[in-house]
Amino acid sequence: MNGASTIALVRVVADKYREMMKAKVIVMPKAAVLDPQGNAVRDAMRHLGMPEVRSVRIGKYMEIDIKGQNGELEPRLHRLCRDLLSNPVIEDYALQTAESGDQENRKRKLKKKSS
Repeated sequence: MNGASTIALVRVVADKYREMMKAKVIVMPKAAVLDPQGNAVRDAMRHLGMPEVRSVRIGKYMEIDIKGQNGELEPRLHRLCRDLLSNPVIEDYALQTAESGDQENRKRKLKKKSS
């Protein structure tokens, strides 16, 4: 491989990664919902020498790599989080996308549509 083809290959690889977006999803039980798995972990932690532990909530964490970065992706991701990745009756989710930029300002939590 000569120098020009190596540079071209690097550009193709770099362009490929520029088109990728990473979404991070955290799904947790709602505060009002009992979490028996969390209670079991809390009890085990106390039994194993951590009596200070007051509560544990068990959730799910997902990282999703997505090809493309158009403006329509985030609303579609929210719908998938609501309809597939979480159960909106008993769980809340937070969605963060690398495309969104600032981590603190872009983290969003879906609120129940009808309160």
